[in-house]
Amino acid sequence: MGAHATPPPGAAPATLSRRPRPTLPALARASAWLGLTGFGGGLSVLGTMHDLLVERRRWLTDREFTVTATVSQMLPGGAAANALAYTGLRFHGPAGAVAAYAAFIAPGAIGVTALAALYVRLGVTPTAAPLLAGLNAAVVGIVASITLQMLRAAVQRPWQMGVAAATLLFSLGAAASAGEMAALGIGAGLVLDLGVKRMRLARFQRRARRPPPPVALPDEGMPLPAPERDDDPPATPADAPPRLPALALLSVPALGALGAMALLFLRAGLGAYGGGFAIIPHLQASVLAEHWIGPRQFADAVAIGKLTPGPVLLMATFIGYLVHGIAGAAVATAAVFAGPLALVLAVGAWLARVRSRRPVRAALRGLTPAVVGLMAAAALALGRSLEGRVELAIAAASLLTLVRFRVNPVLVMALGGGVRLALSLAGL
Repeated sequence: MGAHATPPPGAAPATLSRRPRPTLPALARASAWLGLTGFGGGLSVLGTMHDLLVERRRWLTDREFTVTATVSQMLPGGAAANALAYTGLRFHGPAGAVAAYAAFIAPGAIGVTALAALYVRLGVTPTAAPLLAGLNAAVVGIVASITLQMLRAAVQRPWQMGVAAATLLFSLGAAASAGEMAALGIGAGLVLDLGVKRMRLARFQRRARRPPPPVALPDEGMPLPAPERDDDPPATPADAPPRLPALALLSVPALGALGAMALLFLRAGLGAYGGGFAIIPHLQASVLAEHWIGPRQFADAVAIGKLTPGPVLLMATFIGYLVHGIAGAAVATAAVFAGPLALVLAVGAWLARVRSRRPVRAALRGLTPAVVGLMAAAALALGRSLEGRVELAIAAASLLTLVRFRVNPVLVMALGGGVRLALSLAGL
């Protein structure tokens, strides 16, 4: 019936029927509001989303929101955008997922496009140059602080340290893509965490062991909720991985410049585990190899993507505009978000059912250290664009501030840009 929402796995239909069900326009308006006010990205936006959807609107229960947030961080792309797409999928099917996802992204995409237009029209003026330099320096500190936070939360075993180190080396030395590194981490988790653990249990079943460390999700190290049961429930046909259509996108014959850009950003979006920062090393190498923009313009794109509301992946909008104007911005935005949205539609409900199974938890134990390595590579790649001691000092101050205090990263960016501009005006 159309009067009630489809109950999520484990939820009683009667419980859902007593709660208000959002209409599609209401869900889109709520998503647009979150996209307009979603400064800071990451878990801060999920906190705002919890307040709106659970506390104020009562569309979701606390348990349903926990499942939604968990699933959203298991997939590439922005956690908040994925969570809204999954919420839309629950209430209105694929149309609800697309509407919520697009409404959340639209405010930031419009803002980034407007800033890109000013950037192209006015150029980097003598006044704007130090401001952007300060923003870029603060972003380096922000990425480094998130990396340290995830390192403490997610890398607790020697093999996880090896995965993080290998990802860092391959990303910087071999220009490996984020998707390749994510696959490496997942494979390592399945083999080293799940396979070795089962062999050890078979040999030393009666030996007392320390409990395993908690599983961290690849978005700022947020812990995966503990399994609801000690043992995995028996597998059912519904728990089999859904079959995804083959992507015949290995090459783009005769599609031209916009087609090549679309493919590049589609692949980048599919590797954006833990958010947009993870794809920076490979994306930077790719766009510089195409001679679309220079290193400083890429750093400006990352800063603008972080400064504006919405996912950091909106840096693709900025790059697209610099290369091909409005058409490039539209194509790059659609391409970079298409992959994550397709995965939410295809496997979101399945992940909600199997999120506590041992193979999934083992895969996450390998994936999250890989994201840590990608984040470290991103900090180093962006750090190469810094010039002079002042910018290095701003990056270090931003890192220390975020490690020591709970401060919105956007405020840290604004202070970094302001300080650099003031010092420039003072002749320093």
